[in-house]
Amino acid sequence: MPTAQGLLGPAIQRLRAVPLEAVFWTAALVAAASIDPQAPGGINLCLIERLGLPCPGDGLGTAIAHLARGHWAASWNAHPLAGPVVGVLLAHVVSLCRAARRPAR
Repeated sequence: MPTAQGLLGPAIQRLRAVPLEAVFWTAALVAAASIDPQAPGGINLCLIERLGLPCPGDGLGTAIAHLARGHWAASWNAHPLAGPVVGVLLAHVVSLCRAARRPAR
């Protein structure tokens, strides 16, 4: 009878091979997608805005949250680059994971 360690061993090894940067960007996208886009206020982590300058990414998190819910127009209104940003980050995560799977030369 197979043990839990024997069944989970290959899966755990594959998870350990995932680059930390890929984990970070995936977690960031999941966190942005899970916020409530209708909630008032919220936290602001933008260092540029704290310096008193206009932030080019203002509304990006809200736009990603709308995008994850299928609210395309609201996403576009919050930040028109949300779709391309999500696409580029997902492509980057995939390329990081593929590069980690390649054998070292």
